[in-house]
Formats: sequence, structure tokens, C-alpha cells
Amino acid sequence: MNKQVYKVFEEIEFKAKLLAQYWNNFHTEISQHLPESYQPEIQELSDKLETALTQLVHELQNPTLTLATTGTTSSGKSTLVNLLCGAEIVPVAVSEMSAGAVTIEYSREKSLIIHETPGALWECGEWKGISEEKIYQLLYQAMISYIENREKQPNLACPQSTIFYPFRLLKESQLQLPRGTKVRILDLPGLAYVGDQGNANVIKQCREALCIVTYNSAETDSQKVKSLLQEVVQQVKDLGGSPARMLFVLNRIDVFRADRNWPETEIRFFENTIRSIKNELTEQLREYTEEIEKLEVVKLSTWPALLALQIQHHDDIYSADACKKADNYFNGLIEEILEDLPRNTQKWNRHDRNRVAAALWQKSYAEEFQLNLREHINQHFPQLVIPQIIERFNIAAGNAITEWAIQTTNAVINSSEERYQEECENISQIRSGIKHFLEISNLELREPFEKLDAKVKKVLQEELNEDTISYIKTALAELKKAEPYNELGEKLSPLFVWRDSLRKGINDVLNAVAESLEKGKVDLENINFKKANILNVNLLSRNLNRLVNLGYTASVAKDGKIMEARTDAEKDKLKQINEELNELAIHLNIVIEDVLKQISNQEINRIYEAISELFCYYLSHIKEGVNDIAPNISIKFPDSKQLNQVDNQLTFNFRFTAGFAVTQGTWEEAIKVERKERIWYTLWLWERTIYDTQYQTRSSDNAQIPSVEDLLAGWIRQAQDEQIKIVNQIVCWLLEQIDLLKKNVDNIQNEVIDRYQERLDRANQEITLDYEKQKNIWIPMEEKAKHLSNEFSSLGNYWKLNN
Repeated sequence: MNKQVYKVFEEIEFKAKLLAQYWNNFHTEISQHLPESYQPEIQELSDKLETALTQLVHELQNPTLTLATTGTTSSGKSTLVNLLCGAEIVPVAVSEMSAGAVTIEYSREKSLIIHETPGALWECGEWKGISEEKIYQLLYQAMISYIENREKQPNLACPQSTIFYPFRLLKESQLQLPRGTKVRILDLPGLAYVGDQGNANVIKQCREALCIVTYNSAETDSQKVKSLLQEVVQQVKDLGGSPARMLFVLNRIDVFRADRNWPETEIRFFENTIRSIKNELTEQLREYTEEIEKLEVVKLSTWPALLALQIQHHDDIYSADACKKADNYFNGLIEEILEDLPRNTQKWNRHDRNRVAAALWQKSYAEEFQLNLREHINQHFPQLVIPQIIERFNIAAGNAITEWAIQTTNAVINSSEERYQEECENISQIRSGIKHFLEISNLELREPFEKLDAKVKKVLQEELNEDTISYIKTALAELKKAEPYNELGEKLSPLFVWRDSLRKGINDVLNAVAESLEKGKVDLENINFKKANILNVNLLSRNLNRLVNLGYTASVAKDGKIMEARTDAEKDKLKQINEELNELAIHLNIVIEDVLKQISNQEINRIYEAISELFCYYLSHIKEGVNDIAPNISIKFPDSKQLNQVDNQLTFNFRFTAGFAVTQGTWEEAIKVERKERIWYTLWLWERTIYDTQYQTRSSDNAQIPSVEDLLAGWIRQAQDEQIKIVNQIVCWLLEQIDLLKKNVDNIQNEVIDRYQERLDRANQEITLDYEKQKNIWIPMEEKAKHLSNEFSSLGNYWKLNN
């Protein structure tokens, strides 16, 4: 879509207003040939259309553009937010500062609201007419207070803030939006804070947002790069929906200018990183393979770009401070200009500063980023907003008008006694035909999953050890043999790839635990631990340290050990190891539950999207079939999300047990017993002390201390045992959704046919039609009704053709 955004919205508005004119012309003409009793119904339709059109125009003229920003560790996301705002209002730090979600709404007047949240230890309230520095400091204090206290108060909620600010994104980036567009920026929390309920509520809003995902280009460590790629995937999954609406920013790209072979190294990095991100996303989001291939990725260095704006600020002190930072941190970007300038940045005049600002802006790729962002908005913003607006318009009035026009003209044409009886019989046949068609269509959709359900129930009942995921794949393959499902491609892959995501989450956590014990150094920095409550992670960490201190490390942790505890100290130690391993199971349970909860939410949302996609294909198929059977009744169905409210309450639960058996044993302890004996060569006059060895039976505590590998393998087996239960849960849920969809489809089509029967009955009772009147008035009127219906349908088609 190359058109400017406001033109797209204007064209849809113009087209919708034309539809109102078409209806006015049609009902004015048809009213002349209908009894007066039809007038209230016509007026009601006109009133609904007027209300719906007013709402549509309002929504088209006043849409909301939401830009959500997220990013990998140390990727400069907060600096990007400040760049979009044109001022440093969001806290920036080397460590993670994005604890809570910050919403920034465009406003000419500056103000800040820090909302009241449970247990808040920071200042909450509203500040109007506030300066940028004050906004920054209040947000900083709130976030740092949360970060410092969240370990002490497990129920402490993240700070939630709203800033009203005249950000430059709207003022200076030449976005051409509808005149009443509301623009806001959502600064999303860091990965470690996504699970907070307040943050989760904000993230839900991102499904209708354009997203900017920043990536840390300055990271060179190969292991950390792998971790960053995993973070990218997690960010995309948390945002939900298609990656097509996400703009990926390789930030801090200026680091390559220091290379001797720049720009070759920068180009190589850019191309390799794009390839790596695409590969990682494709591997874990197979349903979006086509969209990922077209992923939009741009270069940027946010800090020098922001400094370029600050240097041009009218406040000389503010500008001078930015000049000093540019000289200190980005000397390499402006070295050619620095040769002409005084070394003291305070002595730079306005012309000098403008030269520096221009160089920073150009070498940070800020202009290219701005152009790409504008094009990204032009291309994807209408697509996020307009289809829903048109759907609401059709539900409110459009569908009812086309149905009334088609059905009324057809009913009048068939109102004579002879044709009335034929049409009643035709309606009966239509009901039967549609019922048969829907039953077949429903069977085609349902049958593969019914077979899957039977297999899963058998596995559960007979406690078989079989790969039930393969059953899901078989069911989907069977479904996709027939039209229209053969075009689904990988869209249904979330129905089985959830296992890989859950398995990876479990394995990553268990591997980190294993390495910590074997190396004797606890390291729980894996990305998955960020999904868990920090208190629970800390408890696990302390538990691992106690195990290491008890000697459960190195070779013992790696290979296991047969231990026979003889002394009280040894028995106590064995008991402590046993208790700590059981504690390990408890803490691992809690942490893995936290981790899997986050992963499950992501995977369940993907399953929801997959089923919605499947139902869209189903509805498209039955709409075409139903209207082939009943072309003169105008049966329409809403989209799948409105027709089928998918129950999203799937939960995946895991429980683990650990420890080892301590058995009672015996052992023979050698004891020396003292006795006196006279020596013969002293004529038995003297005695000597002699020690005899005697053996006494003692009790012991015996145990086979498991190796870490055996211990964790047990947990993995336990996790696999839960897999079949999850598959069963998904299949049962899916069949329920199919039944709900069928019920709603049946209700809708029956209601439409019932209305046609009522209109036919009414026409038969109130209208007497002779052949000439039918020929000269109503057959042409029927054609006009069909034309009106096509015009209303064309509103959605027009959008699709121009998208």
C-alpha cells in the first residue's frame, strides 16, 4: 500500500457515504410500491444505517495509532522511546530499568500520572505542567524503588505510568494521518517484568499496535548473541499476532564505525543478523513463515540520534550538555567536524552545533529510520484498523439492509398464491439443503479431531507410552486433504509445536540447574528464569548453593554416589542431602510453574490464533456453499472472532517429585578389646597388655545418591507423562469450539431463513401482484436490490483490493 494513510481512510469514508445514498435512492423508490405498513421497518433500517455511518465516519476520522516498543537486553529501547518523543523523559540506565509499562499519549500540555498500584512504595499521583526533567526523575524513583524492593515484597506490583506529551513523532516526522488520529506510545516492560499482571494487561493492548523491536547490535559474545535471538522470539511471542506489523531495529549500529573494514563489517553484520532473526523466528513461529520472510529490519543508533535533536534545542544549557555528551561518547562520528571546532564544547556557536547535530543525525541512520517508520505506519496501520471498522458497520446496519432488500423484493415477486406455495416448498428444500451441507461441512472439520480424541482416550485409558503429538499431526494432515483447508499451510502448527516450546523451557531450566551443581557455581541467568518470580528464583539459587556446600557437586553430581552413612555426622549429612534434593523438587516446581505459565500463555494465544484462522476458512467455505443453495436469501456470517468466542482458558500444569530412598543396613565394626597375659619367659611373674579384635554389628543408612543427569531425567520423564493430558485437554477444547461454532452458524442461518419466511408470508397477505406489475416494477427492483447488496459487500472488497 503506497497511498498515504489519510487518503486510504478518506476513500473508505467516501465509499461508505455513497452506500447511504444508494440506500436512500433504493428505499425511496421501493416505498412507492409497498404498503404503508412497511414504512416503520424501512425507517428503522435507515436510522440504523445513519447511526452506523456516523460511528464509522467517527472511527475513520479518529482512529488510534499505537506504537509499542520492546527490545532485547541493553538494546536501547528506552532511548528509542525518548527519540520518538524528542526528549529524555523515560529513564535510561545500563541495567534493566523498564520495570513497568509506560503509556505516552500525545498532548500539547505536559503531565504525568503514576497510577496507584498494590503496595506502591513510590509517589503516586498526577502532575500537570511538569518539566521533562521532573517526569524523568519521578519515573526513575518509581522504577528503582520497585526494583530494589520486589525481592522483599513478593506481591509488590510494577509501577504503571501515563505521560501526556507533545512528542515529535507526530509533530515532525511528517506522518499524514486522519485529522483526529489519537497517537500513543507504549513503552513495554523488560523481559523480567512481563509476568506482572499490570504489565500483562498493557501487553494485551499490543495486539492492535504497530510494534518496534530493538536488538542490541553491540553484543559480540556468541553465547549472548544466541540469548539475544531467543529474546527476540520471546518479545514477538509476547506481542502476539503477525510479525508483519513489527519493525525490527538493529540499534547501536554505530559500533561498527570503529572497525578498520567499515562499512563492510557493518553490512556483513546487518545481513547475517537479519538472516539469524528470520531463521530463529521461522523455527519457532512456523505459522508466520511467509510474513517472516518479508520482515522489515532497519539500522539505527538511538543515542547519537537523540543527541542530534537535543543539540538543536533552543535552551543553550540543554544544548551544551548534549554537545558535551556527543564529544565524549561519539567522538568518532563527528571527528571530521571536530578538527574545525574549539576543543571546549562550551565555545561551540549555534552554527557549530548544527553541523555536529547534522552529522550525528546522518551517521546514526536516524533519517532512514524515520522514513522506514513512516512507510511501516502507512502500510500496516490501515490494515490493523479498517477491517474491524467495516465489520462493525456491517454488523450494525449493512448486513441487515442487504438482507432486507434481497428478501423483500424476492418475497414480493413470490407473493401470488401460486408462487407463494412454490416458494414455501422451496424454503423447505433450502432448509433441508443447507442443513445437509452444514452437517457435511461440520463433519469434514470435526472428523479428524474426533479420531484424534478416540486415540488419545485410548492412550490415557490403557496408559500407553505413545507420541500423541504425532496423532495431532496426522489429524491435521487428514484435514488439509480437502478444500478449503488445503490452503492452510503451516497456520495450524501451533496445535502441536507448543510441546517444543514447553520442552525447551523445561530443558533450559533443568540444564542450568545441572550445570550449576556440576560446576559448583550457581548460574541462573538463562532467559527462561526471567519469566519466573525473582523470589522463587532466589530460593532455588540458595537451595543449589546448600547442595554444593554439602558436597553434591563435581563428580558426585555428575556420576552419583553410593553412600553408606555410619557415623551420626555422616547420617545427618545424608539426611540433609536427601532433604535438600526434595527441597530442590519443591523450588524447581515453583520456578518451572512460573516459566511454563508464561510459555503456556504464549502458546495458548498462538493456538487461539490458529483456530481462528481455521474457522475463517470454514466460514468462508460455508458462506459460499450456503449462498449457492439460497442465492435470494442473503445469508451472511460475521468473522470467526465474533461468531465463535474461543474459550481461552487452557492451562498446562506440571508437578515434579525428587529425592532418593534411604535404606537401613548393617555393617561389622572392628573393635579392639584389651586383656592381660603373663609371659612364660618371666616365669609368669610379669603381665603384658594384648589387644584382641572383635566384630560388632552396627546399623547404617545406605543410599544411592542419584547423579544430576538421572535426577533431571526423571523430571523430564514426568513432564512427558503430562504431555498426553495436555493433548487430551486441547482436543476436548477444540471439539467444544467446533460445536459452539456449528451451533452459532445454525442459529444465524435459521434466523435468516425464518425472517425470509416471515417476509414471504407478509407479502402474500398484504400484496397482490399481477404479471405486468411483476414484470415492469419488481423484477427490475430485484436487480436493484442485488446491485445494492453488491455495493455494500464491495466496501470490504474495496479495502481488500486496495490493501
